[in-house]
Amino acid sequence: MNIKIDYLTVIIISLIFSLLVQSKFYGFGNDYYAVYFKQNLYDYGAWYDRLGWIISTFSIYNVHLGILVVSFILSFSYGILLKEIFKYKNLNSAFFFLLIYILGIHTWPIIMSTSNAMRQGIVMSLVFISFSYLLKAKFEKSFFFILISIFAHKSGILFLFAYVNVFIFKFISNSIKVNKHNSILFFIFSTFISIFTFYLFLLNPIFEIKESKIIEGDFRYPFLVIGFIFVLIFTIKFKSYENNYMILCLYVFIFISFSILLLGLNWEYERLMMMITLPLILVISLLFNKTSSYFYLILTISFLLILTFLTGMYHSLK
Repeated sequence: MNIKIDYLTVIIISLIFSLLVQSKFYGFGNDYYAVYFKQNLYDYGAWYDRLGWIISTFSIYNVHLGILVVSFILSFSYGILLKEIFKYKNLNSAFFFLLIYILGIHTWPIIMSTSNAMRQGIVMSLVFISFSYLLKAKFEKSFFFILISIFAHKSGILFLFAYVNVFIFKFISNSIKVNKHNSILFFIFSTFISIFTFYLFLLNPIFEIKESKIIEGDFRYPFLVIGFIFVLIFTIKFKSYENNYMILCLYVFIFISFSILLLGLNWEYERLMMMITLPLILVISLLFNKTSSYFYLILTISFLLILTFLTGMYHSLK
């Protein structure tokens, strides 16, 4: 295919997708009918999620445009991150890019955030853009988008915490110069961050500690397995990827998310892991050669899409 993988391609697909979502082609989620249907909630929520409410309920002349905006930035940010992964891995097939891109925006993390977990979808979009800048080692821009995310939803605070601690670790490891043991040190450091997060939220919780509702079934254990596998792989392969800040951020975030699960916040844990599902899939593709990367990405994204249907997530959209 002679379609160039550029920003215009991503913008056009994102616009078409967002217009379909806005038209209720896929249906809207329960959160929309519970609260997001309201218009222009400028003074709703706390300081750390005010921006999320403003964007998700944005309306003009009784036309609800929040869903259009959120759907667009979700699909656009995923496309940009996928584009950077392709560039990082030197993958240049426009056909496979478009296939993986279009399949990906219809999977659980994206489709359930267009009109359901909308504020978390905004955070997810900002994190995707931040990760794309991390892959290009543009740390100032990357930090800017992570910082903005804390004003969309409280989950953004956890991403910022993971992000900052990665740079703290890099500063410490570069100072003490024990490169042979960096993988062990990073694992210990991440474990400490997890324990610290547990007691921090136990003493002063941002998330309310209560019995949590599970979204369309219990996905804690699959996410635990995925997180364990990711940590195991990149602990073993740490030397090869210790300068990939996106991987390091995901690594620390998995530990932080685990502390949330230990607090009994099952629903919140699922949502947090949902937000990094696509980045986890994408970075694991870096382990393979070019041909295997294409096969792996098609297989995993297709499997995730099938699971999205089988678990009834599309059926829950009304």
